[in-house]
Amino acid sequence: MHDGDDVRRIAGNHDEFAGRLDPQARLACLYGLMAPLLDLVEREDEELSDDPVLSTPEAVRELRKAAAGERVDVDGVHEQLTEVGLCYSEDQDPERHIVSQSAYAAAAWLRLQAGRKLRTTAYLEGDDEDPVPPFAPSAFTRIVDLLAWTRSDQMYFHWEDAIADPEDCDLPAAIRELRAMHVEISGFSEERYSRDSSAPAE
Repeated sequence: MHDGDDVRRIAGNHDEFAGRLDPQARLACLYGLMAPLLDLVEREDEELSDDPVLSTPEAVRELRKAAAGERVDVDGVHEQLTEVGLCYSEDQDPERHIVSQSAYAAAAWLRLQAGRKLRTTAYLEGDDEDPVPPFAPSAFTRIVDLLAWTRSDQMYFHWEDAIADPEDCDLPAAIRELRAMHVEISGFSEERYSRDSSAPAE
C-alpha cells in the first residue's frame, strides 16, 4: 500500500476508535500515548524567563496531577509548557526539538482537558496559530500526528512532504509509531467498550 494511503487509513481509524470513547476516556487514552515523553520535558530545568510561575519540572509534575484528576493551576502549567515548546523549537539541536514537540503535545492535551483557551507564554500572546501542526481532522488526531514523529525521535514532518522526500526523515519509523498508537488506541477503546457492555443495567 502507498505510504500516503496507509497514513490516511490509520489516522482515520484513530478517529473512529477515539469516537467510541467519552471525552474523559479520550483524554486518558491520549495521555497514555504521551506519558513516556513527559520524562524528557521534566528533566529540563533551564530558566527560560525572568519570573516563571512554575519551573519546567514543576509544570510536568502538575500536569501529571491534572491527569490524575487533581485541581492544578492549568494556566500556569500551560504557560510554562508553551514556553518550553517555543524556546526549544528555536534551537538547531534535534534533541531539543523532541523536547519542544513533547511540551507542545502536553500543552495541547491540557487545553483539551480544560476545554478552554489557556494562558500561554508571553512570546505567543496574540498569536492565534496552534503550535500543534493542523494537518489532521481532529484535535485528537493532530496530537497523535505530532506524537508519531516525536515518539520516533524525529522533528515533525508533514506526511505528504515526508512521503515526497523520504531521504529527509525516517518515514518508516514514524509510520511504525503511528501503527503502534493505533494498537494502543484500539485496545483502550475495546477495553472500555467491554467494560461498559458488561456493566449491570441500573
